[in-house]
Amino acid sequence: MHGPDPEIRAPEPASRPTLLSSRRTPDSRPPLDAEALLALDELERLAAQTGPEPQRLGSRLAFRTRLTVALVATAILPLALFGLILLLTHATGSADTTLPRLLLLAIVIAALTAVLLAYLVAADLTGPLRAIAAAVDRASAGDLSTPILVAGDDELARLAESHNRLAGDLERRNRELGRILSAIVSYSPRDGQEWLRGMAAEDAKQAFGMIDASVFLVDPIEIPGEETVPGEPRPVRAVVRAGDDALGVLVGHLPATRSWERADQDLLELFASELGVAMRNAELFARVEAQNAQLLELDAAKDDFLRGVSHNLQTPLTSIRAYATQLDGAKPDRRLGIITEQADRLSRMVRQLLTVTRLESGALKPQAEVLAPGPRIRRAWEAMAVEQIPFTLLDGAEGWLAIADADQLDQVMWALLDNAVKYGERSPVEVELAVDEAGGRLRITVADQGPGVRDADRSRLFGRFERGAQQSAEDGTGLGLYVSRELVRAMGGDLVLEPHDASRGAAFSVYLPAENPVES
Repeated sequence: MHGPDPEIRAPEPASRPTLLSSRRTPDSRPPLDAEALLALDELERLAAQTGPEPQRLGSRLAFRTRLTVALVATAILPLALFGLILLLTHATGSADTTLPRLLLLAIVIAALTAVLLAYLVAADLTGPLRAIAAAVDRASAGDLSTPILVAGDDELARLAESHNRLAGDLERRNRELGRILSAIVSYSPRDGQEWLRGMAAEDAKQAFGMIDASVFLVDPIEIPGEETVPGEPRPVRAVVRAGDDALGVLVGHLPATRSWERADQDLLELFASELGVAMRNAELFARVEAQNAQLLELDAAKDDFLRGVSHNLQTPLTSIRAYATQLDGAKPDRRLGIITEQADRLSRMVRQLLTVTRLESGALKPQAEVLAPGPRIRRAWEAMAVEQIPFTLLDGAEGWLAIADADQLDQVMWALLDNAVKYGERSPVEVELAVDEAGGRLRITVADQGPGVRDADRSRLFGRFERGAQQSAEDGTGLGLYVSRELVRAMGGDLVLEPHDASRGAAFSVYLPAENPVES
């Protein structure tokens, strides 16, 4: 005996990979990251709360009603048969002989009827349950496209409709999550933060159906929330985070007809969180790139420095050796002068290198004293032995004295004068002493009439191993200005490159603490 087939249609689905199937079947596509899996779990929990309700198929009594009718019929039928038998036996007057047989027949008929009703009810129940179980298995395997078609208006039909709503909502959210994950994966640390912000805003518009979207790199509390006005675009927002740090906020507006639930907000926050990680990676990548560039510059400067030191050490040694071999009894006056000059040059270079070491180790401690800088500057110029270059010393100090370390000031003035001779193209050199009475400082300006300093070189001229535009044509270690400024600052002053002046070339000013002994 076969019961009536329930109105069920559940064809075998075609295999179709989805984001959900990537969780269930690892062979189908690469697994999602942990945050994506958490988002999907949250979707599975929340999806049944939303979604359109499809039209129910057919109309029949509720399952509870059908089951109640079957049970009542099973209970009443034996009583009805028993009453009928009593009436028959009373009418025929043969109760003693036929009553037992009729009772047995009634019991058999009642039992068969109960079995038949139970079978019909079970068949009516298990058919839809099998369809629902098959659909759940397909959903767990990743197929959310095949709905359950169960006719009627009972509990099982409503359960099937709930499953269909859940599957449809998950399918939609899977597509949204797929677009979001595709956008996130496309972000690279090599992309700058500005590019990431623009791309994230565009991706958020497409993934969430927004009218507009923007990413602001400000504290989230600086952007107040907007009220939702019926009929107007709905504002949504999520904090852009990298770990515990809030980098900014993602703000967008949805169409007034677009529903927005907790699961949608969770997806938006996941998107903003991944954007924050990408932006932090971009920031770190930019720092590493900048540090690598600095290291490359230092490495190139080191090579230039080593070449310069080798050349500058070799030149005076060669001169000393050559003139020393010629001292064979002839008049040694000029030759001895050249030997002394080159030895002094070598000594200054070694002293400069030692000064760099002492500056970087913090071992250099200036011994301040009150002194007149004018005579020391003139002696430094005379020691350079460049009589063919015009030199002018303008002393406008009016009796003011500098407070400085004498040896360190000599080293600074020698470096500035040597710089003017090398890069001034042997033009006249002028040194001016002036007083900054408001600041209580003495200014010493060393200027030449050469081509000056290019604008591109001004910002880096005081760096280690840096030289001017004519560095390829002139000897030097590139340490003179760096050491000079550090020495002046150690004495409480400063060394600056004056603004460009068409009437002169390069001009460097030394500012030192000073006092006026006449007033004191």
